[in-house]
Parts: sequence; C-alpha cells; structure tokens
Amino acid sequence: MEGGRKSDKESLFTEVKFTCPRCGSDQIIKDPNTGELVCASCGLILSTGMVDTDKDWRAFDADEYMDRAHTGAPVTPTRSGYGLDSDIAMTSGLSRKSVQTLRRTHRHVSDAREKAVEPALRKIRLAAETLNLPPETVEDAAMLYRKAAGEGLVKGRSMDAMVAAVIYAACRRTDVPRSLEEVASLFNLKEKEVGRSFRFLFRKLGIRIPPPKPENFVYAICAKLGLPERVATQAIRILKIARQQGATMGREPVGVAAAAIYMASQEFGEHKTQRELAQAAGVTEVTVRNRYKELLAKVHKLWLEQLPEDLKKQMASFRESAEGQ
Repeated sequence: MEGGRKSDKESLFTEVKFTCPRCGSDQIIKDPNTGELVCASCGLILSTGMVDTDKDWRAFDADEYMDRAHTGAPVTPTRSGYGLDSDIAMTSGLSRKSVQTLRRTHRHVSDAREKAVEPALRKIRLAAETLNLPPETVEDAAMLYRKAAGEGLVKGRSMDAMVAAVIYAACRRTDVPRSLEEVASLFNLKEKEVGRSFRFLFRKLGIRIPPPKPENFVYAICAKLGLPERVATQAIRILKIARQQGATMGREPVGVAAAAIYMASQEFGEHKTQRELAQAAGVTEVTVRNRYKELLAKVHKLWLEQLPEDLKKQMASFRESAEGQ
C-alpha cells in the first residue's frame, strides 16, 4: 500500500471522469454549499444532495487541530465492525430490567459475521505488534482474512494457520521482510503447515502474491550482525546483478540475501562467518555456502567491474586494516 492513500470517496471523484450529458464537457464543479455537481460550461446540474466529507473548520497549527478535531476513530479492517461499532456500558446505576434490555439490544445489533472474525483479528493485531509490522501490512492481512472468511474458506481449518498465512501474504504484498519461518514460529506452527494454508487460501481466492525480493531482507540481517551501511548497499547491488544473471531464480530469498551480505562483508574486511550469517537469516549454513558459491561464479566478477575506482580503493584499505588487526 502506498503512503498517503486516498479514501474510497476521494478516489471515486478523482478516478471517475464525469462528463456533461448536454454539452459533453468534463469541467464539472462540486458546490460544497448546495451539495450539487454542476457543469461549468452550460450550467446543467448533474447531481444533488451530495455529502461533503471535508472538514467544517480550519486549523493553523497542531495544537489548534487537536482542539478543533471532533471526528471519531478511523475506519480500519483490523477492528470489529471496522472500528465503527459501539459498546454499551453497563453502569451500576441502572435497574436490572434496564440492564437486561440493553444486553438484548447489544446482542441484536452485533453482526454475526463480525463476531466470527473478531478472534482472528485480535490474533492479527497481537502478531503485528510482535513482528513490528507497519499499519498498511496489518490492514492488508485483516482484509485478506475477511475475504477468506466471506468465501467460507476458514471453516474447519486451524485459525492460527490461517492467520499466519494471511500475515505472511500481507508481508509479501507490502514488501515487508518477514520470512515464513518467523511467522510460523510465532504461532508455534511448522513452516509446512503455514505454507499449505497459504497456498490453499490464495489458490481459492485467486489472488496473486509476488515472490519476496532478497533485497527486502538485507537491512534486517545487517542490523542483527551490526554491519555498516556500506555492506548493505553493496549487498543490494550484488543482488540486482544476480537477478539480471538469473542467479536468484528458484532460490530462497533469505538465503540469497545472506550470501550477498557475506560476499560484500568479505570485500569490506567485515569478517563474519557463514554460520553467523545463517543464524541471522534463519537459514542453514549449507544454504549460505551454496548460494555464496553461485554468486561467486556468476556475479562476483561483474560486481567488482562495475564498482567505481574510488570505492575499490576504499574496499582495499578496509581489507588491509582488518588484516592488520
């Protein structure tokens, strides 16, 4: 999801082109005072009674904005009723008959479908806090689960496995570097179980999930090992060359990312072992070794040839200082 996303109502007016049926002009004006759509060319009124969703006040600083704002919580798919439902508080001053009436009303107005998805939404929110996921990823996971529930795909299946599947899918769709192993271990599940639910869910929904990019895992791995920015930057450059050479095709993205970081760190004199890279990436040492051999054969020479001379000199000095220590 892109930042600064427009609301559904705003996108309706920006994406749909209104034209005047009388003169064919697309110069349509929205009058906020009358709620009318008017053709600026011939004056024909196209629509009346439109709702103005803009604020009825202005603010010139943050404090004034907070004082004047009087809207409710934002609409979000991560909450029951999209965050628009109301809770009826049972205060101690009410009679027993009033409390019973309020409880019957509360049960009556509650949506059965929202009750069914609420436990899963709660699990998604808790998992998102642990995994430190951005809001757009959490909302995407919630929307995917809601769609699956609406299609009847979650009945008779493990809720944890389905929740883990939508979280992993949302991470893939929003380019958030979280591996299948990370998500599965959070729910104490095996990777195969989550992967099976993931494939079932999106085969039935017909949603295409882009393959994860190895570049998305570089900074997270480097942060765990305390590697400098220059190593991460060159690892990403190595991965881009590797994709052009077809060296990443069919390979586990995390393992390829770890191998690229290992290659860059060696050139900069940052002597991290393959075992350390494997542990930070959550893969086996054999995976890092094999991917490194492939990058060494197909990418290493091309990468060094494309580097500017000043950077090559810096790398040489880093290696010399590391060897001298």
